[in-house]
Amino acid sequence: MNAKEKDTKEKILDVANELFAEKGFSGTSIREIAKLADVNLSAVNYHFTNKETLYSEVFQRNHKWMEDSVTRIGEDNDINTQEFSWRVFEFFSTNGTSLLNSFKIILNEKLDSLPDEIFLDCKGNMGPPGQAVFLKKIRHELGDEVPYEAIHWAVKMIFSNIIHFSMMMNAPMLKEKMKNEPSLQPAAKKKSIYNLVEAMLNQIKANPDTWK
Repeated sequence: MNAKEKDTKEKILDVANELFAEKGFSGTSIREIAKLADVNLSAVNYHFTNKETLYSEVFQRNHKWMEDSVTRIGEDNDINTQEFSWRVFEFFSTNGTSLLNSFKIILNEKLDSLPDEIFLDCKGNMGPPGQAVFLKKIRHELGDEVPYEAIHWAVKMIFSNIIHFSMMMNAPMLKEKMKNEPSLQPAAKKKSIYNLVEAMLNQIKANPDTWK
């Protein structure tokens, strides 16, 4: 693929990302995507064959963007799980529009025609982007003797709260109203994330028999 073709493909993906998030799969047409991307209809068909393939690639690109971003944050070996979680929260909060679009694409409708493989990460696992980094951070803090089930539970709880918090902070209806809320100022938000992580890890350490 030459540079021009790559640029065309990225333009199509960018427009499709916005339209699928706004209108869903069935409400978006290939013709509309081509028009807004300012490309020929044949260019969309050339790069993606059909709408299902395009939808799949949009989903996969969004997931990879989140996966790569969370992984880069985790490359700092000097930060613990609390600080790592806070930085992940900051990333999602800063990129709120992209995050909302990504989840709209996932949630707006059921598509039986899409292969299950598109919902798996590069290692074939179903789970949040960057979960391997979360697992590694927690394993480092708690030790190798802690069962995988316990660490995986903590990752799901922490990540779910981070995503929910980030999305609520960026919801158009709530964003302006929450701007002056004391509990949602930067220092308070960081303390909340830190307390969440500490509670999850302490729960595992205090109840080792739960995971046997």
